[in-house]
Amino acid sequence: MRIAFFTPLSPIQSAISDYSEGLALAMSNIAGIEIDLFIDEGYQPDNPVIAERFQIYTYRQFEQRVGDYDATLYALGDHSAYHGYMLDFVHNYPGVVILHDVTLHRCILQAALNRRNLRAYLDDLEYAYAVRDLRLAGQIQAGFGHHLILEYPLFERIVDNSRGVIVHNHHARSRILSKCPNASVQCIFSPFFLPPGMPALASRAQQRAQMGLEDYFVVGSFGLFVADKHLEDCLSAFAHVAHKHPRSKYILGGQVMEGYDLVGQIKKMGLEDQVIITGWLPPPQFVQRMYALDVGIHLRYPHVGGTPYTPLRLMGLGVCTIVSDIEPLAELPQGACIKIAPDRYQADTLAALLEYLAEHPDFCRQIGDNGRQFIARHHNVDQIAQQYVDFIQSVLS
Repeated sequence: MRIAFFTPLSPIQSAISDYSEGLALAMSNIAGIEIDLFIDEGYQPDNPVIAERFQIYTYRQFEQRVGDYDATLYALGDHSAYHGYMLDFVHNYPGVVILHDVTLHRCILQAALNRRNLRAYLDDLEYAYAVRDLRLAGQIQAGFGHHLILEYPLFERIVDNSRGVIVHNHHARSRILSKCPNASVQCIFSPFFLPPGMPALASRAQQRAQMGLEDYFVVGSFGLFVADKHLEDCLSAFAHVAHKHPRSKYILGGQVMEGYDLVGQIKKMGLEDQVIITGWLPPPQFVQRMYALDVGIHLRYPHVGGTPYTPLRLMGLGVCTIVSDIEPLAELPQGACIKIAPDRYQADTLAALLEYLAEHPDFCRQIGDNGRQFIARHHNVDQIAQQYVDFIQSVLS
């Protein structure tokens, strides 16, 4: 089976680039599977392992090659700059869509604005909801639209035109089927893997020594930092622990969203000497810093239905991981990670947890080991790659 896989790739700064590279490598190891990658214009993939293993084309080269493929796979998320180039192809060349987010509203709206073709956006609105009103777009563009994109996720026409849809949690599957009851939707968990080309991990102690963090209690959060990650509560809880345990560090591994004054909050709390902001990092360095942690924190609320990949990777690395108790993470059992309610008490809950973990390192390590074993059993990349292939073959037949 020959598969055309539309996806962003590194150096595009998206977790989906990282996800797709690992998935494509695992799928290509299955006998009889050949994959070509189709990307947007304007950049060159920078991972030598990916460049060596796959033929990589721009999306404009697909139409002349479409007859070479048995199936098309689209990695879709709600970010027009990374996924907007795929939208016409999803409709014109139906295939299997990996729906990383359970809304495509912002992606479809921004793509229409970029093309100065708001009629396409209005057509999607009318198809899905019998609504044709640009005031909805104005509210979303103005930043007041989180509840609107949940009410109007705008995936309906794409799902209806696709041969199959893959999501990463059962909540997402239920959401899609509530809007598109005749769709073929499969829940396949996200795979755990180390980034392609990454050297073997040293011991956690060696990793910390390289970073000058010997004998520190190391906490971290990773990804794109936005208000929905509740970093004010994370930093407040960390400040409580750091007051009692001065040899503590907080690593913020990732990029701060424009307009979000995280640096100002750190200064206001007097944590400049104890918080490290790395900025965006290529996946190998990103994961190496994760591995140095005692505790990883990934809070997220409200959410848009997709499974966040960061906590799965933290758990797979054996890091004690604290997450929000939300529907997309329902499949993670308490004890393999620590789940806290996204309520007004979460800062106090988090402070008590961090203090306990700092003072009970054996318990902290046990949670990390439980998480590593859970991810190894349920998120094995080779097993998940086979599930992808099986699902694609089932929709083809």
